[in-house]
Amino acid sequence: MTTTTLNKAGDAPAGNAGFARLSATLFNEFSWIWGGLFALFLICSVVAPGVVRPAALSSLLPFAAILAITAVGMTVVIQQRGLDMSLPGTMTIAGLLFAKIGFMTGSTLLAVPLTLLIALGIGIVNGLLVAKVNITPIVVTLATNAILMGAVRAVSGGSPMTAPAELAEFSHSKLFGVPMTLVLALLFILVISVVTKRSIAGRRFVAVGQNPAAATAAGIPILRYQVATYAVAALCFAVAGMLFTGFIGSASQTAGIDYLLPAIAAVVVGGTPFSGGRGSVIASGAAALFMALLGQMVLAFGAETSVQLLVQAGAIIVAVSVRHLPDLLRWIARG
Repeated sequence: MTTTTLNKAGDAPAGNAGFARLSATLFNEFSWIWGGLFALFLICSVVAPGVVRPAALSSLLPFAAILAITAVGMTVVIQQRGLDMSLPGTMTIAGLLFAKIGFMTGSTLLAVPLTLLIALGIGIVNGLLVAKVNITPIVVTLATNAILMGAVRAVSGGSPMTAPAELAEFSHSKLFGVPMTLVLALLFILVISVVTKRSIAGRRFVAVGQNPAAATAAGIPILRYQVATYAVAALCFAVAGMLFTGFIGSASQTAGIDYLLPAIAAVVVGGTPFSGGRGSVIASGAAALFMALLGQMVLAFGAETSVQLLVQAGAIIVAVSVRHLPDLLRWIARG
């Protein structure tokens, strides 16, 4: 009798702990996006069914994938308490440089590494100015973006450039029926997620974002991680720029401008806080699809682009509010 009573008493805390772990997994700050995405699909199927038809989704996925790649880059920067406002310039100049180098050399295989190398240099400069010179990230990246947009005008001569045929073919190609842009987006998400969650370097990266002073005291070379963050982000933006250029068939002067707010919105809606450290590129990728689908639903109602921007801003506000819902539920449960 006594043993049974003790076991039951001992099992209760274990059961509560298991329930708490399950609740933390299902209802954490990154899991809400999946419920929101499912709810948005249901809403679209009722109010705008044309948006979720296979043909419409097929045309939407490549742009959602490009947005997801930019959101991955923005996520790692925000995890380091930064914000990369040079996304439009980096994305645009990458598309233009790829097209120009490709036509000048006659080789897209040479244009890809050269473009990525230039983007890497842009990211390293941003990272050094932020981490070494200690300039506010938004100031540094805004200045970089202004320089890059000036370079865009110089490179393009004021007119769009036709994308190389090889890039256009690659951007429209499919792998086992899946758009190649989506395959690359999933690859970016998978690699960065595994590195940040499963490797020693990833754990140090999170530690630097959470508390740089404590990371320094622990002997972690924070300068290396902070600079690498902006370098990775620039590479993501450059890849997105090249894919976008190939998909639309030309390198325009405004290719990246329309991706800045949606990329930030995707990160925020995905649950990554601006306080640094915590973050999920998987949730940001899902949020990119959410934002793309939301934009299509708004356009299906005949709304102007300005309304779409208002909806994106509203999504950010709602996402920040929903993030505090688990705390509210726990408070109610304790009460």
